[in-house]
Amino acid sequence: MDESRKTVGEAVDFEASFGDRLRAELREKLAVVRAAVSGPVFEATVDKVVEKAAQVLDAPIADLLATAWGRYPEIQALCRQGADDEAMAELCEHAFEWKYEPKIEVVFNEIPITIPIGMAVQLAVGGGVLVVHGGRMKELRSGSVQAKVGVDVAGKPLEAKKTEVKLPRVLHFPEPVAAREAVQVPRIVTAPEPAAAEPAAAEPATS
Repeated sequence: MDESRKTVGEAVDFEASFGDRLRAELREKLAVVRAAVSGPVFEATVDKVVEKAAQVLDAPIADLLATAWGRYPEIQALCRQGADDEAMAELCEHAFEWKYEPKIEVVFNEIPITIPIGMAVQLAVGGGVLVVHGGRMKELRSGSVQAKVGVDVAGKPLEAKKTEVKLPRVLHFPEPVAAREAVQVPRIVTAPEPAAAEPAAAEPATS
């Protein structure tokens, strides 16, 4: 793995940390339609929702840090200082937080159900030397970062995961750096299955 392109999801090992509990919560939220579809279709849909939730954390850590730092006047001044030559700044301890609230919709037998998922990401920077050149952030040398991710399903929190991120000695930043927002989650549609009976209580979930 290219450590310089490690994502938040890879850092916390999303599947191992949240996969089983997230599937259990989704099965509970979708219980109203479970009897109306085949077991394999139901489980495949649950897996697909977990997959789409994991995609929210596909942002590389280097991108997130560079985008967040780029909004600070001190870093903007450093980039101006290093427009022609290399400039360096030692970082103190600080943290950034992002919150994502994707609403994933699944459809069973033409019955839409929305699953609101909350995801909180924190990157705590323990230090390092930020290097800029040519008016842009070039690299982070000898940096340390801790990642923390929390997940909830319809407001019910799962256990958060915190981990030290293994960074290369020199973490290179991409060029150019684009602002990252919450990933747009597409609609998930399963093929209609014959139902033994109409699920009378089937109503779309609300956030």
